[in-house]
Amino acid sequence: MVAASEPFGSSAISTLLLHLLREGRGSNKTHIEGFSFHPCAQVPEHGIDKQAVMFPPPLGNFVLMRYQAMCAFWPPVKGFYQLFMVSEDKGAFLFKLCLMEGYKAPLSMEFCTVTMPFPRRRIVSFDGTPSIGTVSTTEHSVEWKILATGRGLLGKSVEATFPGTIRFFTLANPKLADSDIEAESASDVVSIEEFLMEKMSKDHLPPVELEEPFCWQAYNYAKVSFKILGASLSGISVDPKSKNMLLKKRRRPNSPLEFA
Repeated sequence: MVAASEPFGSSAISTLLLHLLREGRGSNKTHIEGFSFHPCAQVPEHGIDKQAVMFPPPLGNFVLMRYQAMCAFWPPVKGFYQLFMVSEDKGAFLFKLCLMEGYKAPLSMEFCTVTMPFPRRRIVSFDGTPSIGTVSTTEHSVEWKILATGRGLLGKSVEATFPGTIRFFTLANPKLADSDIEAESASDVVSIEEFLMEKMSKDHLPPVELEEPFCWQAYNYAKVSFKILGASLSGISVDPKSKNMLLKKRRRPNSPLEFA
């Protein structure tokens, strides 16, 4: 699913004709889920293949249209990501990705970055070398720059692998608030399981397996950011030949004023 918007900025009244290109075959055709327009827009014409939009632009830049559509192309990044616990404070991961498989010129990938977030664990150390790209870490994330800006990918596909391990600071065992109970060593520390259950309940993060704390909703994904040049992934574009700029008429300096 692709979500997109068309930003515009002007001081004139404009008419745009949007062509919804149905690229691909079979189940891979473009399928529009829905449109939403800026309040200034008027949409007099509706059709499967095109829509005419007339609007007086407000001052400054603004988003004219938002839409959702199934991709006309297969995803430009395919593969899998595994993450599991080796010990209480050590995680192991593996990425195997393929970029731009089946894509041909003029389509190109300007950049591609993968981010692994760990919002509730602090990273102590990291070990791993990807087959392509560079890696950097913050206190709560690992960022893999597969393709940096200026080193794009055009007319070919690339396979990228990235195995590694991450060490985290030890989870502190929360102590019970009652000072009388603190004297009892068997009761003064909440077990790891109870601590995880409390965190999951408090933060509404349902687990898949209690033995796998990284299976929380907060950890079960990696974020992929990329930019494709040469065409729209959704197959939707604005026909540049259909843009009509209707300029406002200016009053002559000596023309009489009318009041109502």
